[in-house]
Formats: sequence, C-alpha cells, structure tokens
Amino acid sequence: MVKKVLAIALCLFCMTGLKAQTESTIAASDILYWVGSGSSSAIFVVDYGTGAVAWGYHFNAADNETVDDMVTAISDADPRFYYGYGMLAYTCYPVDADMSFAYFFKVNGVLADDYDEFSDYNLASNMFVKVSQNTEDVWSTPITPATVMHTPEDATIAASDILYWVGEGTDSLVFAVNWGVPDTALAWGLKFSGELTIDGALRAICAADSRLSADNPLTTINYNDGTVNLSFSPSTSPVNMPQYILNGNGNVNAGSAVANGDFLKIGESLYGFGYDSVMGYAMGVVWPTEIHPVTNPNAGPVDPQPEEATISAEQITYWVGEGNNKVVLAVNWADTALAWGYKFSTDSVTVQQVMDAITAADHRFSYTMNGSYLDDIFFVMGGTDTLRKQMYSYWESKRNGFMDGGMIQNLGNGDFEKWAEPAAGVVIDSFSYEWDGATYWSYIYVYTMEIHPVSDPAGIAEVEAVEVTVYPNPAATMLSVRCERLNRSTEVAVYDMTGRKVYGRAVAAGNSEVQIPVSQLPNGAYMLRVGEGMAKVVVRH
Repeated sequence: MVKKVLAIALCLFCMTGLKAQTESTIAASDILYWVGSGSSSAIFVVDYGTGAVAWGYHFNAADNETVDDMVTAISDADPRFYYGYGMLAYTCYPVDADMSFAYFFKVNGVLADDYDEFSDYNLASNMFVKVSQNTEDVWSTPITPATVMHTPEDATIAASDILYWVGEGTDSLVFAVNWGVPDTALAWGLKFSGELTIDGALRAICAADSRLSADNPLTTINYNDGTVNLSFSPSTSPVNMPQYILNGNGNVNAGSAVANGDFLKIGESLYGFGYDSVMGYAMGVVWPTEIHPVTNPNAGPVDPQPEEATISAEQITYWVGEGNNKVVLAVNWADTALAWGYKFSTDSVTVQQVMDAITAADHRFSYTMNGSYLDDIFFVMGGTDTLRKQMYSYWESKRNGFMDGGMIQNLGNGDFEKWAEPAAGVVIDSFSYEWDGATYWSYIYVYTMEIHPVSDPAGIAEVEAVEVTVYPNPAATMLSVRCERLNRSTEVAVYDMTGRKVYGRAVAAGNSEVQIPVSQLPNGAYMLRVGEGMAKVVVRH
C-alpha cells in the first residue's frame, strides 16, 4: 500500500497531559481564520500529535470544489501554511521543526481510503476534514484555531531625513539595516553614478563609515560606535540569514541592481514580522521598527532644517469676501512677505478667484499673466516704491507647504496658499534630470521669511470722499485729472501694466486739477493713482 510522505513543521502548540478518548473537534463559531467566500463552509484541521491547527473555508456548493481546492486556498492565504510538492508545512517563529511521516485524513470523522487523494473528495457544506499521522482510531489531539495575521507595513525613511551621505555622483539611494535584537534600525544615504548592485551599495557604505562592517559573502552586519554594538547572530538559528528588501520587494538578492531613488533595507530574516519558511527558506519578511538616520561621525552638530514660514488666519487683519470658509494668501517677494485673508461660502475656490477678489478690493495689489501662467505680482508700498519680482526671476506656488497647481489650484477651508520668488528661498534639496541630451538641475526651496499681515488700506474713507474726474479717456496728448474735496496733499502717478511708474507729480489739498502729458506714452492701458485710490486710463494716439 502506497502512502504519501509529508513534512509538517510544528510551532507554538506544545501541550502536555493525557489524550482524551474522544475524537477532538472544533465548532465553526470558534474558527478565527476564514478563507474564501460563499454561502457554504467547511473546516480543515492539521493534527500533528502534540497540537492541531484549524482553519475555516467558505465556498459555493455549485462550484463543485474539492478538498484539494480548499487546502490550496488556505495555503495561498496564510503564509505560515504550505501545501504542495507532497508537503504540508506549518511554520511559526520561533520554532522551526520538520517531520516526515505517513499521514491519513478523515472526512466528518470517517477515515478515508488511504489510496484516495484530496482531489477525490468534493466539498460539502459543514464538512469537517482532519489530517494526521495518527494510526489510532481516535484522534484526540486538542485543536487550536489559527489566528489571523495582521502584517504591519515595512518601515521606511525619506531621503530628506538622512543625516549622513557618503559617496559621490548624480544618483542616490537610502540604505537601512534592521537588527532584530535589540529592535534597532539605522539608515545612511549613498550617492553614486553608473551601475551598482545591492552588495556594491553595502560595501561602499562600509568603506566610508568605519562603524559599519560586513563579512563577504554576507552573513553578518555589525555596527559599533563605541556606545552601541549591533550584530546579526546567525548562530542562534539556521534560518537567521540576511534578507534583502528593495522598494518593498523581497524577491531580490545581493547581485540585484539598484537605481536612483531606491530604498534598500537589509535585515535579520528571523526577526522580521511575518517570518515564513518552507524547509528553511525565508520569505515574506517586513520590519516595522522605526528607522533612525545615523549621524556623520566627521561632522559637528547638525543644523535644524529650515521651515516654511506660515501665518495663521487669526493674525490676518485684512479680509476680503464673505462666508464661513477662509483661506490665507501670502506673497513672498525677494525681501518682503505679505498676507491677506479671503472668505467664501462655496466648497472651494481657485487661487485665481482669490487673487481677483483681492485685486478688486485692495487697490495696492495687482498681478499680470503671461498666457495661462502668472507673470508678476505687484504691491504699491507708497510713493515710488512698488514690490515686483526681480529681473529674470519667476514665481512658484505652494499649498500648505507643498508645490501646487498655481492659478488653477483649488483651495478649501483652512488652506494656506503662498506665492514665492525663489530669490527669497533657502535651497534644501536638488536633483538632476536629462533633457534633449543635456543635464539640468532643479532646486527645492523653503521660504523662511516672516510674513506680515497687510493692514486695511489706509485712507480708504478719505479716497472714497474725493470726487475724481478723468478726461478725456481715452486720451491722445493730455489727460486732465480733477480732484474735489481732497483733504490732504498727495501724489498723482501713472503706472504701466508692469507696475513701472511712468509719470508723477504732487497735487494740493482742496479742489485741484492737474494736466498729465501722455503724448510720449505708448498706446495701451495704464493705472492712475491719486493718493490711495486708483483708476484705469487708456492712451490712444
């Protein structure tokens, strides 16, 4: 008579005491780990003598599934259980034991013909299948339900958090090592150019940092800074081998290639969460331990990273619009940063809607466009002082500290939007890219300049009380500006649409009229400012 030879790895179920003389069982209501879907259910138990493990399986009776289908589905779902190649294996850290024996199986308590295969038995609702090496008529081993595995996410660390970078080149990767005892994870940054393997990255960092060492071929990785001494301990278990994880993928080895932007982790497989093995081969390992960046042993204290300056809604003194929702708009010129508030009642508004509303309400504020892109932002400080971007500069926008879509960006209640000129920023990172055969560099800025809330435009009431008449408009040679009931001396000035002042002269309090020559001005639109008020005029020859 031919019998199957299987391996069952035993774990966490060491029990003592006399065996009961009745067949052990477990109710469906006690099953913790269910696999599959459907209106019918069955229970599968592996009995290895000193303990037994049970799973539940849901299926549809009309699909004519077999016991083999059920066992295969459970093996696919639970990484601790393996079925295939003549083996049934169940492995849990920290015990890893393998046994070979002839097995039998029962269906609803009746011993099956040992010539029969799992595939010969069709599943039926409420079927109870038990597998064992027991040659006795009664299998009384107590049954424990398999628990559901909750695998945490593998811990990572961003390149911006790395404190110690080694090597040179235009490409970079982050490298972390996770030691199981104690739970410690450390990280380095590596810069390189050209082709590089996982093992090459490890050797490059070991060569640069004397605190880190590794044998070749790799079995141990040690870290010793005089205070902390960390080491793999492969002698504690035959399966405690280094495990490579590249961008979350464990199906790599020492010779696998790495690329720019990769995240590489090497850890002790024995201590990874979800450790699973079949006959000693490791797979399915993650390390949730928080990763700490190592410091540069050759550097002094690390300066804190600059932070993006913000301003809260409570600090804003000039609000435009109406509604219960609020956003804050800040503009950071090369040497000045100012902020306004905008209220609205809709779910969201665009950046351009906010800027248009502020332009309409605050005569000091204006902007120009270059097609669909922002060209420049102006703010009249008074006299001849107007804020604008520097020559050849540009504007970038951020929503809540992150780069956004600019004028078309949607803003919601509580958002903070900032337009900033890079001349005012601090470079915190850079990267290169190829375009049309050439290499270019891009820079990431943080704008740390203190932001000041603008005040409600001074003199609004006075300006509103002034009657200003401009004629003719359009004007060809001379523009007349008549001001009545002007209660203080001020300036009449004309600005082109770039914010450049093209004409200015004083005007006395009371009823005054001034003549402004425009014959030398190019045709186009201009802004006329009288004190704190502005009006649009057109020159047409």
